[in-house]
Amino acid sequence: MNKVDKYEQRIHDIFPELSIENISLHDEGLDNDIIEVNQELIFRFPKHEQAVKKLEREVKILKLIKNYITLNIPNIFYEHHQVIGYFMMCGTSLKKDILPELGEQSLNSVVKQLATFLKELHNVPKDKILEFDIPASIVSSKFEDWVYLYERLQEKVLPELSESTQADAKKHFASFLDNKSNFEYEPKIIHGNLGSYHILFDKKKKCISGIIDFGTAGLGDPAIDLAALIYSYGEDFVSRFYQFYPELKSYLNRARFYIEIFKLRWSLSGVTNKEMEWFVSNLGSAKDINLP
Repeated sequence: MNKVDKYEQRIHDIFPELSIENISLHDEGLDNDIIEVNQELIFRFPKHEQAVKKLEREVKILKLIKNYITLNIPNIFYEHHQVIGYFMMCGTSLKKDILPELGEQSLNSVVKQLATFLKELHNVPKDKILEFDIPASIVSSKFEDWVYLYERLQEKVLPELSESTQADAKKHFASFLDNKSNFEYEPKIIHGNLGSYHILFDKKKKCISGIIDFGTAGLGDPAIDLAALIYSYGEDFVSRFYQFYPELKSYLNRARFYIEIFKLRWSLSGVTNKEMEWFVSNLGSAKDINLP
């Protein structure tokens, strides 16, 4: 019995009356194997214990934010500590090469949708956050987190890079860690991994159709989300967000630090999880896009 057959049997055990006409496996991610059923349902199976904990946190966060987010987010119909099921969301990843092809009106609509999503997410009421006992995001945000990350990078990643790159990383961390104001932000609910692959785009309607994968979501620095968008699309595109979410601009300096660290952090994940293609593929940098 191959991997797909095993997952099909597990799904059948959960939903014996479900007629499975077609099934496909997506196992490229570090945390979850994703099973698509009948082009309608998504089942996510965690690959390791840490992924199980992330899945539990994600379910809790989705239950809270669904009351405050305008855009579509995963609608869970089944949850268990070893699997969640939600209705499939239509759309393709909002890759950066899509943006230059949009007209000014469609581009502004996309900008407004994404900026509004961030504003809504970052402003979920504090009393509700306490009521749902929302934990911290697993994405580094605190001073201690960055010190620990730097120590791990020195051990696992930096020795594999050139001396000049190691020196640049050391200087980058030192300048950030020495500025106490970088750690005086108000924690907010963040997505934590808002890359282009988690933003769904409807090509026919030319609009955002939803946001997926809240596995790294939780309380943290909202500049993390800004950094992820700049990393994917460049500052020129994201600067258009400020008219809809003015506070976002105040996060820019921290976001620029995070952008430089993203490639190293993901490379560390690749080494830790023995996924070497992640080590290599994430040593890139943000570039601006020529927009209309």
